[in-house]
Amino acid sequence: MRLKPIALFAAAAASAVVSLSSVAAPQGAGKEVVAVNAPRAGQVALPVFMFDRVQGEYALEDGRVLTISGTGRGAARTLYADLGDGPTEIVHVGSKRFVAVGKDLGLRFQGDKIPETVYVRDGGRQQVASAQR
Repeated sequence: MRLKPIALFAAAAASAVVSLSSVAAPQGAGKEVVAVNAPRAGQVALPVFMFDRVQGEYALEDGRVLTISGTGRGAARTLYADLGDGPTEIVHVGSKRFVAVGKDLGLRFQGDKIPETVYVRDGGRQQVASAQR
């Protein structure tokens, strides 16, 4: 006897869930394309010693040379990466990592005091570069 009210309650609850899900779905769902733009990584303050130490030339595996240069003083310091197609501003996003502004380029420097290796993600390709100092 007690099982019958529970079964009726479960059936009513399942019906309510189906009803609510059909109401919650927008008309024409599945026909629209939604573009999601993920936010870029936030810029992290760049220590002065890192600003000076990452600048230089790095030989890439494919024969190109990555040149990191900087301009400015104090809070107005700016770093640029050049892979042979003109300089692109890069920003520090933390832990010796940089991303380019307006370009799909990421850099990760490795080395204790002076970077010896940089991992370059240019588009979908990843390459390793060594320092030429």
